Amino acid sequence: MTNERYEQIVYEVKRRVDLWLDNSSFEEMTVQYSRMRFHMAIGLGGYPFEKESWMNKNDFNAFVTDDEFHHPLCDHIVDQFFNLLMNHKDELA
Repeated sequence: MTNERYEQIVYEVKRRVDLWLDNSSFEEMTVQYSRMRFHMAIGLGGYPFEKESWMNKNDFNAFVTDDEFHHPLCDHIVDQFFNLLMNHKDELA
């Protein structure tokens, strides 16, 4: 993965986190702070559930290829955001 693509993915994860937090709580987004549900809510490979009423139809479409999705750096990026938000979850409530 190139540095440029890494930065694009970081930017997209931040954009998706911001959309969620503008429309929901971190606890709701993660179904009570589940790391797995956080990854699913970010939906880099595509949002796996029926879209929330506030989501535009293209907001959470797949952003990464299958190879990128399964690359360890992709998980690392999303995990960094999750860990940061968990450290501030009380402030986000």
